[in-house]
Amino acid sequence: MERAVNKILLFTLSACPMGRSMGSVLREVERIFDKIELETIFVDVQTELTNQYRVKANPTTMFLDQEGKELYRIEGFQETEQVIDLIERLERQDMDLAEQYEENQATLEQYTVYLYQNDSLVAVEIPYENKTSVRAPRITAIKVQLQAQEAGYQNPFPRSASLELVKFKGSAGDIVINMKNEDEQGIDKEKMRLALSKTLSHFGVAEIELTLTNYPV
Repeated sequence: MERAVNKILLFTLSACPMGRSMGSVLREVERIFDKIELETIFVDVQTELTNQYRVKANPTTMFLDQEGKELYRIEGFQETEQVIDLIERLERQDMDLAEQYEENQATLEQYTVYLYQNDSLVAVEIPYENKTSVRAPRITAIKVQLQAQEAGYQNPFPRSASLELVKFKGSAGDIVINMKNEDEQGIDKEKMRLALSKTLSHFGVAEIELTLTNYPV
């Protein structure tokens, strides 16, 4: 039976730096194997596809044959040479095919975010429905922080704010938030940074650098 890789699916969170790095690797692979098509699926947006393929980890790279059947998957980051070797081994039938994975299950998660009340930061518990089996608590906490709207509290982030990119290194985090020009009035970047810093402190992040895009410095 032929095991030619016809398509590669990259499943990743939209703001994940490791997923972006893996995307760069796979674009190199796509140029080397011109018969292979690459598609990126964002697990926090395309939840139905994520569950259809029973993806459990971020990022996940999946190799499909010409009939769309999964041959193999890798989780996490791999270098270009490793991916090329894997594809060649699959086509030589020199490795076992994909194992069977259980169906994904939606779960209700709880996050502590910090909102303002009388100019003081207050911890607020926010429920979050994770529609997939992929967990990324730090990234999810940031998204929950941006979207939190609780009666009696003020969120320093406007409703239109969205997470563009995040990079964690040790106890430090670099976070890029996309803003819209119409949000300029009343924006307090320091209040945003302090609220987000408190929220991420629950995950061992002691220091953050906050960048706002589409917003004047």
